[in-house]
Amino acid sequence: MNRRWSVAVLLVFAIAAAACGSRGDDGDSAGADDDTPASEPTDTTAEPTDTTADDGGSDTTAAPTTDTAAAGGVDCSGPLEATEIGVTADTIKVIVMADSDSPLAPGLFQGAADGAIAWGEKVNANGGLACRQVEVEFWDSKLNATETVNGFLRACESAVALVGTTVLFGNDTTDLNSCPDQAGNPTGVPDVAYITTEPPHQCSTTSYHLSRPGASCPYDSGERDHVVSGGAVQWAVENGVGGPASGAFLVPNDLPSTIGASVPQIEGHQQLTDITYDFNFGISGRATQSEFAQYMQPLRDSGANFVYNGSNDQTMLKFRQEAEAQGLDTDAITWVCSLSCYTPGFLSEGGDAVEGTYVWTFFLPFDEADTNDELATFMDAIGTDFPEAWAAGAWGDGVLFEQVVTAIAERDGPNALTRQAILDELATVTDFDVNGWWGAANFETTLDISPCFMVLQVQGGEFVRVHPEERGTLDCESGNTVQVTVNPDTFVLD
Repeated sequence: MNRRWSVAVLLVFAIAAAACGSRGDDGDSAGADDDTPASEPTDTTAEPTDTTADDGGSDTTAAPTTDTAAAGGVDCSGPLEATEIGVTADTIKVIVMADSDSPLAPGLFQGAADGAIAWGEKVNANGGLACRQVEVEFWDSKLNATETVNGFLRACESAVALVGTTVLFGNDTTDLNSCPDQAGNPTGVPDVAYITTEPPHQCSTTSYHLSRPGASCPYDSGERDHVVSGGAVQWAVENGVGGPASGAFLVPNDLPSTIGASVPQIEGHQQLTDITYDFNFGISGRATQSEFAQYMQPLRDSGANFVYNGSNDQTMLKFRQEAEAQGLDTDAITWVCSLSCYTPGFLSEGGDAVEGTYVWTFFLPFDEADTNDELATFMDAIGTDFPEAWAAGAWGDGVLFEQVVTAIAERDGPNALTRQAILDELATVTDFDVNGWWGAANFETTLDISPCFMVLQVQGGEFVRVHPEERGTLDCESGNTVQVTVNPDTFVLD
C-alpha cells in the first residue's frame, strides 16, 4: 500500500481514514482485542556493522570504532561504558515502532521501519554514533492500542529511545512518559516520532515529533489552539482559481481523531485564503467508487470551483474519476491534495482523470536528490526511485537522533549518553530541517508547524514542480501559517 501524508496533523489523520474503521471507547483499533498478547519484536533489525571486519559483514556484538573522524569528531580514545538502558560499551539500541501487520491495512507504515533501518545501516557504515554501532529493532504495533503500549514497554526495557515512531493509537503514554531509566529515575523514553495522532501522544512529555502537532498541550477536550499551514492552499486559490473560491473539503471520517484534525485545517484555510468551504463531505478512506456519486450534484448546483482532499490518495482518485463519469466540468475546478497523493499509484491508477491535480509537500521531492545531500543519501540508502514518505519521515527522525547524540558526545564525552541527556538536548532544538531537505521544525513547543511547502502538479502523467519554480527550494514565507482556536466536538459534517 502506498500512502503518504503531510507533516500537518490533518494529513497524518487522513491515513487513519484510509486504514481504519471505528474504534471502541477504549481507544483500540477496529477489531483490536484488549487481551492481545504482547508481540515479539520483529526480526528485521539493522544489526550493528563491524566496521573493522575484513569482509564488511555484520556482527551483533561488534566492537566500537576507535576512529574519531568516522565517529563525528567525538573522542573515542578512552574506555566506553554501559551508560543507560540500551547503551552498552559497543552499541546504541533504538526501536522503530510502526503499524504494519494488520488485516485492516496490511503493510500500512512498513516504510517507517524501512527508513529507520536504512538510516541505522548508513550510520554504521560511516563509523557509528558516539563511538558505538547502532542497533535498530522494529516493533510492529499492528494498528492496535494494546500493541502500541507493549511497544512503549519494550522500549522502556531494552532501548535508549524510540526513533521513527509511526502509530495511530498512542492513547496511553503512561509508560512512555515515566518508565525508569538505568538509575531508577522515572525519566521515560525519548520518542523521536514521525506520526502521532492522539492528543496523549502529541502531548507526551518525552515525544518530539518531526510531524509537528501544530496544537497546544496539554489537551483533553473542548477548544484547542492550532497553527495551520495553509500556504499551498493560498497559492492554489491565487494561481489556480484566480479569484474567490468555493467548494468542498473532503474530510476523512473513519475516526473521531481524523474528523477532529480536519477542523482546524478547514478554519485555517478559510481565514488565510479567499475561500469558502460550502461542503465538508465526510468520506471513509475505504469508500467504494459508487459511494462518490452523491457528492457530485451539490458541487454542480453550487458552481464549486475548488476541492481540497484531506484524506488519502484513493479518495481523491475516486472523487475525480466519479466527477468525470458524472459529467462535471472538472477543468473549471481547482483540485488540491496533500502529500497523501504523492504516490506512484495516484498517477498509474488515476490516469487522465487526475491530470491537473495540485499536490503539495513540505520537503523537497524525491526526484531532486541532486539539489540536497541528505536527500541524495536517503535515496541511495532506501534503494527505490519512489519510496514511501513514511520512510522519509523515519529517516528524518534518525537524523535528528543522530544530531542530538553527537552533540552530547562531542560536548560531554561518549559516556554521557543517557535518556535524560537525550531529552534535555531534544528540548533545545529550534530549527531542525533534516539538513535542508525539509521545512524547519521547532521542538520547544507543540504549537508550531513549519510554513514551508512546495507544489507539484500532475502533468502528462508525472509530478511536475510548479511552485517555487527553482528546483531545490521551498516557499517558507511566515504568512503561510495562521493560528486558529477551534472545538472539534462542535463540528458537523455534510
